[in-house]
Amino acid sequence: MKLKIYFTSDVHGHIYPTDYRDTKVKNQGYLNILNSFEKTPNTIIIDGGDTIQGSPFTTYLKNQNFTQHPLARVLNEAPYDIFITGNHDYNYGEDYLVNFISDFKGTTLAANVKHKENKELIKPYKLFTLPNETKVLVVGLTTDYINIWESKENLNNFEVSDTYQTMKNLMSELPKHDILIGAYHGGFEYDLETDTKLSDSTENIGYKLCKNFPFDVLLTGHQHTPIINKSIFGTYIAQTPANGEAYVEINITIENKEIVEIEGSIQQPNKDAHPELSLQLLGWETQVQTWLDTPVGFLDVELIPKKHLEMALEGTYLANFFNQVQLEVTGADISCTSMANSMKGFGKEVTVRDVVSTYVYPNTLVVKEVSGEILRKALERSASYFAMENDSIVVANEFLKPKVAHYNFDYFSNIYYEFDLTKPVGQRVVTLSFNGREVSHDDVLTLVMNNYRASGTGGYEFFRDCKTVKDLPIDVAEQIIDYLSKHKEVTIDKTQYYKVKASK
Repeated sequence: MKLKIYFTSDVHGHIYPTDYRDTKVKNQGYLNILNSFEKTPNTIIIDGGDTIQGSPFTTYLKNQNFTQHPLARVLNEAPYDIFITGNHDYNYGEDYLVNFISDFKGTTLAANVKHKENKELIKPYKLFTLPNETKVLVVGLTTDYINIWESKENLNNFEVSDTYQTMKNLMSELPKHDILIGAYHGGFEYDLETDTKLSDSTENIGYKLCKNFPFDVLLTGHQHTPIINKSIFGTYIAQTPANGEAYVEINITIENKEIVEIEGSIQQPNKDAHPELSLQLLGWETQVQTWLDTPVGFLDVELIPKKHLEMALEGTYLANFFNQVQLEVTGADISCTSMANSMKGFGKEVTVRDVVSTYVYPNTLVVKEVSGEILRKALERSASYFAMENDSIVVANEFLKPKVAHYNFDYFSNIYYEFDLTKPVGQRVVTLSFNGREVSHDDVLTLVMNNYRASGTGGYEFFRDCKTVKDLPIDVAEQIIDYLSKHKEVTIDKTQYYKVKASK
């Protein structure tokens, strides 16, 4: 007999076949994926998380009232058997996530997450018995970096434990099973082609999980990297791209309750969206599209993103604009921001669609007190984005693997600095001044950054212990919309705050 597994992950609230940058139909999203599923008694359907946040649809939805969460309705229609909580599923607060889980008719798993008041809300595993009596156990896990990234108030009643230690403790408690499947909202800390270790953090530990535990299959996410038909340490591994652009289908041949063959594929969604659900949710989608096309302000120049390396080398007015907003909102001395891996940009007339498709993360703002020494460390981290390859400047490998992370290069405003790429990493900041004066190690300035960066993630761990002087719990995208609505006609800061030197 064959066991079929359908797996989606990191769909980020893309229900309809669109990326919301325009109104064109794209071959992506849950409604297209659902039409590709065939549910049988030998089928398990799993969603790996980062489900209820990440698209303009979900940004709009978080402030609305509904009797049943639209994303839960979608998963129930498949029907999905399992949902794993991803890190972004906590972004809109406890009540929002709990309501979604309550509306979902399948089982929510994350062995290393417990709700302090409702012990049954999130479970560690689910046991399936197939028609031929084969017992398939699915264990759910999520990245423990939720503790670092997430606002404390969003985790008041959630306890997120160390992923590896949880799995180690759980092994002796697992019910009897024939096949063990892991569904992990996390990726791999090693390059899977070269077996080179890429990170020592616990954000992604897929490699370690495969090495130390007897998973037959490990379904992964978080890194948005397509992986299929690959095994490490005897564990078959898979991962999907993001935003519902594809899903994983795995067929496992079982004889005498043992696996004899595993074949998988990354499938493009069906081109036709699910007709009934499309119609049922059309009211929400229409409201979202109307909201997105609402003009909020005007700029004196267009802010169209270029290639990431080009922006990092030359600077970008887009970063200047984000920093311009952050400085006015907080009154900080200096500001830093970063660019998403993929973003739309602004014409001279700016709509809500432009904002939420350009500043795509649910970040809030934090103001920290930083010394000159800390500031130099932050700049050195950004300077490490560049590498030299055959006399050409390229993006350093650590910003591309195990996950593409252009958003870990920061652009600063209100300070003036220079990178010298002829010098080794860690010694590239050759000038740094504020208000016309060189910044000393002991100088103290207030720096506004997003809450992701304030957590120390992305190689900026030194920010973690800096004193927080202000915390603004409003999404940056909303701050940008409010700024544009207030000023209506905005003159973009066109200051060149830094230079990159690449030759002696």
